Amino acid sequence: MSKSASAASSRSLTTLTVALGVAWGIVALLFFLLFSSPGVDGEQPGWFLIGITILETGAFAVSSALCFRNWRSSQIVSGRGVWLWIGLGLLSYTLGNLLFFLWGNVWGLDPAVSLGDFFYILSYVFLAGGMLQAVLPRRLNLEPPQWLIVSGLGLGGVLIAYFVNYQVAGPLSEAQTAPPLVQLVQNAAPQQPLPAGAAPAVPAPEEPNTAPAWVLPLDQRLEPFQSAVGLLYVVADCILLVIAATLLVAFWGGRFSQSWKLIAIAAFCLYIADMFFAYSVNVGTYQEGSLWEVFWTFSAIFFGLGAVVEHAISTQSRRSARRRRA
Repeated sequence: MSKSASAASSRSLTTLTVALGVAWGIVALLFFLLFSSPGVDGEQPGWFLIGITILETGAFAVSSALCFRNWRSSQIVSGRGVWLWIGLGLLSYTLGNLLFFLWGNVWGLDPAVSLGDFFYILSYVFLAGGMLQAVLPRRLNLEPPQWLIVSGLGLGGVLIAYFVNYQVAGPLSEAQTAPPLVQLVQNAAPQQPLPAGAAPAVPAPEEPNTAPAWVLPLDQRLEPFQSAVGLLYVVADCILLVIAATLLVAFWGGRFSQSWKLIAIAAFCLYIADMFFAYSVNVGTYQEGSLWEVFWTFSAIFFGLGAVVEHAISTQSRRSARRRRA
C-alpha cells in the first residue's frame, strides 16, 4: 500500500470513529429523552437502568482504549504520559460505574460509601494528573483577560460546588437536624385508633440480601469516611474545572488545540453532571436515570473524541514533516 493510500485510509478511519462517537451521543440523548420518565410506581424499569449503564460505561471503556492507543504511539505530540494518565482515569471511572451498578441494581444496596467511590476518586486523580501534564510543559504567557477568564470560571465553579454541597438541604436533612425536643414530640404523638375490626398493617417483608458476604462488612468499614469522600469529590470537581478552563485558554489557537478543546469540554460535562447529582441528593430528589445524567456519557464521548483528534493530527503532522524533508 502506498503512503497516500495509507494516509487516506487513516483519515477515513478517523472520520468513521468521530462519526460513531457523535452517533453514540445522539443515541444516548434520545434514550434519555424518550425513556427517562419514571413509571406509574415512580421507579425506573430495570431495562432502562441497564441501557443507560451500557451507554455510559461503554463510552468510558471505549474512550479509555482510545487514550491507551495514543499512549502506545510514539508519534503523539502532547506526550505519551499524558494519555496514559487520562486512559487510567477513564478506566477507573469504568470500574466505578460497574461497581455502582452491582451495588445498587444487582444487590439492591445503597451505602453511604461503596467500593465504587474509591475508583471514582482515583479517576479524578488520574484525569487531573494527565491534564496537568498537558498544561505544565507549556509556558502560559496568558494575557490579563485570559487570566480573568480562568479565575472567573474557577471561582464560579468553587462557589457553585460549595452551594450545592453545603448550603442546599432537603426535607430529610432538615428533619435530621431538628432539635431533639421537636423530634421527641413528633415521636411521642399519639397514634390514631384503628377502626373496629381492622387489622394492623403488616410491614412488607424485606427482600433477601443477595450481596456477597464481604460486601456488607466493607460498607460498614467505609461508612465513617462519608464526609471525607464527599469533600474529596468537591475538591476534585473544582480542580478539574480550573484545569479545564486553563486548557481551553492555553490551547485556544493553533492546529493542536482542537483535541484539548474537546478534553476541556469533557471536563465541563463531568462537572455539570456531578453538580446536578450533588444537588438532587442533597434536596432528596435523586433518582437514577434522570435526564441530566446524560452529561456523564457526553463527558466520556468528548474524552474519546479528543483522543481520536490528537492521534489523527499527530500522525498527519509527522507524515507531512517526512515529506518536507524528502
